[in-house]
Amino acid sequence: MELSPRERVIKALRHEEPDRVPLAFGGDSSTIETEPYEELKKYLDISSPTVTYVRDHVAPDERILERLGSDIRFVRPKFSSSKIEEDNSYVDDWGTRWKKPPSSLYWDMVDFPLKRDSLEEIEGYSWPNVKNPARFIGAKEVAKALHEEGKYAVAADSICYGVFELAWALRGFENFLTDLASNPKFAHALLGKIVGLQKGLFEEWLNRVGEYVDIVMVSDDVGIQNGLMISPRMYRKMIKPHQRELWGFIKKRTNAYLFLHSCGSVFPLIGDFIELGIDILNPVQPLAKDMDTKRLKEMFGDKISFWGGIDIQEVLPGGDKDKIEKEVRKRIEDLSPGGGYILSPAHNIQMGVKPENLVFMFDKAKEIGITL
Repeated sequence: MELSPRERVIKALRHEEPDRVPLAFGGDSSTIETEPYEELKKYLDISSPTVTYVRDHVAPDERILERLGSDIRFVRPKFSSSKIEEDNSYVDDWGTRWKKPPSSLYWDMVDFPLKRDSLEEIEGYSWPNVKNPARFIGAKEVAKALHEEGKYAVAADSICYGVFELAWALRGFENFLTDLASNPKFAHALLGKIVGLQKGLFEEWLNRVGEYVDIVMVSDDVGIQNGLMISPRMYRKMIKPHQRELWGFIKKRTNAYLFLHSCGSVFPLIGDFIELGIDILNPVQPLAKDMDTKRLKEMFGDKISFWGGIDIQEVLPGGDKDKIEKEVRKRIEDLSPGGGYILSPAHNIQMGVKPENLVFMFDKAKEIGITL
């Protein structure tokens, strides 16, 4: 029997096999950037404005979501529209400066507001107003309408950096790693301040959408291609307690599944994520060290669901249809038995991925996801 998109997603997240593997496109870490989106619209002969919500992340047109077969719809707050300066940089809500140089397709952090590892600077810093109601205008109405329609699973998209991410976005990556080792008192104070603010942000967010969504998304990158950014010991000592506080706060305020986006090689911490209440792990970057999808399923598949998995580093940009089909088949064979898998690209689509490859991937996923 054919299920509705929402039924399909919920069944998979209950670790039961749906009628086909659910698909996701359009949310943070499962969407597309502006340049390839323009190519995709042209390829599909769809004319519509390009709506972005964080830098170049696109909120795709509903017709594209329908064409690709996404079983999930996303609701997100209002992100501030920061002024782009003459050097093509801007300062975000937290005070971090981002810049996109002409030679780059991606924005990078280039300046960090907390210059000293002192408690006085934390206390004196001009923190954003996380309870500003302007952030949330219209979100409740969108979430409620999608919930009452009942056709799609509804996800509350990521609304801020993760705990660890925001700390180094404020201090600079090298500085904050040094803080963790040489000034743990300051590092804990900064992380505690961040969690307090993020709890306020999520309180406002979930007061509006928590009863209407099936999935709540959080992000905290702790992995790179070949390993973790910090040791498991340092993670458990310094970062995990603060994540526990924030994620536990979220879990108490909604019945939705909790989704974590954490890039790269995070295998050593998956057990920790499960312990902290994470229900869904994304992006399942298959070329990262130790992220073999068959092994992940065997070790953790009864305790956590996986979202992502389709390689965007080599396969999707490569343009070989046979390789794309083999990639889709492998991830479905590895991750879908017994449910617990939502298929999507293993991160946002960048320049270099041809629109025909993206469409072919989703079409094959719909076809293979039924037959297996």
